[in-house]
Amino acid sequence: MSDLLERYRWFIVGVLALPLAVGIGFLLNDRLNGPDPLQLDLPPEELRVYVAGAVQRPGVYPLSNGERWIDALDAAGGPTEDADLAAADLARRARDEETILIPRLGQTAVSGVAQGPLIDINAATAAELETLPGIGEVRAGDIVRSRQEDGPFASVDELLERDIVPPSVLDDIAGLVTVGAPAGGANP
Repeated sequence: MSDLLERYRWFIVGVLALPLAVGIGFLLNDRLNGPDPLQLDLPPEELRVYVAGAVQRPGVYPLSNGERWIDALDAAGGPTEDADLAAADLARRARDEETILIPRLGQTAVSGVAQGPLIDINAATAAELETLPGIGEVRAGDIVRSRQEDGPFASVDELLERDIVPPSVLDDIAGLVTVGAPAGGANP
């Protein structure tokens, strides 16, 4: 029998080593490919907006990220009979902490946004100008530089005339900015 074992020794070693080699191969494959990527199903980011003006139930309402002003209007119970829906940009995406003002017929509003204190483009700092929609660091710097080099603005429309903002941005900010009297003189 020892002759038989001696004769088939390498065959027996191969048969016994084969499952071990297959097992090591599976373990190495698993280690080299790494774990499956972690997939998280996070709830959509919630934002809150204040809906006011000609709506049934003014107040603060939660919206999901990506929802539009029309969704905020629906959350507030819909418009009143005297709402001027054409004056509000209902297709616009809502942003967190935004105030959405639905004007009444005959009122004016800037794309439906409630107005706070107006920003004087002749006196505002670049940081204050950056709070306006569509005005980032570059445009704010351009506004400050233009009023220093070309003189104070006589009207808000000069932002367009001086090629500082495109018409779409001017439409967004027209009711949020003003032109105060230049320092040391009356408003031209």
